[in-house]
Amino acid sequence: MNLKSKLMEFMVVHDIVPVRIRWRESASSIGRMFNDVFHMLNKGERVKLTKMMYSGGFEDADKVVATLKIKRNLHGCAIALMGMHRLFGIKSHIAEENANEIKIHITECMWNSKKGWTPEVCASIGCYEKGLVEGINKSIKYYCPKRRSKGDKFCELILKKS
Repeated sequence: MNLKSKLMEFMVVHDIVPVRIRWRESASSIGRMFNDVFHMLNKGERVKLTKMMYSGGFEDADKVVATLKIKRNLHGCAIALMGMHRLFGIKSHIAEENANEIKIHITECMWNSKKGWTPEVCASIGCYEKGLVEGINKSIKYYCPKRRSKGDKFCELILKKS
């Protein structure tokens, strides 16, 4: 056994695995499980899963607003989305912002490279984001015209006042 494997065993035995490793593996597993479940379901059940994701985002909205101390406006919705991205290892930033619209670009996502990850899986899990935005402010609409899973260089989320 080499030094690195002894160190890893020590960390496991004494429950001192670094939080960053725990977080990365947990977030990665969520995407893998969602992908696997999505592909196990028939078309009608996939619609139910997608609606469940939307409902989850909508229901989490008040908690996210309180936790992040954001306003229920366009910019607050963008910060909420980027906050959720950070939890799941998604790198995003505000690419454009004006009084009526914000464009968020996602440049990295640990799920995009999962075996079997498709634009449909991506859109289904992404309904959580749509629900979150509409739960924060019903007059703000969420669109995703570009997806890395469709071959685009980045995902583009558009938040727009209606």
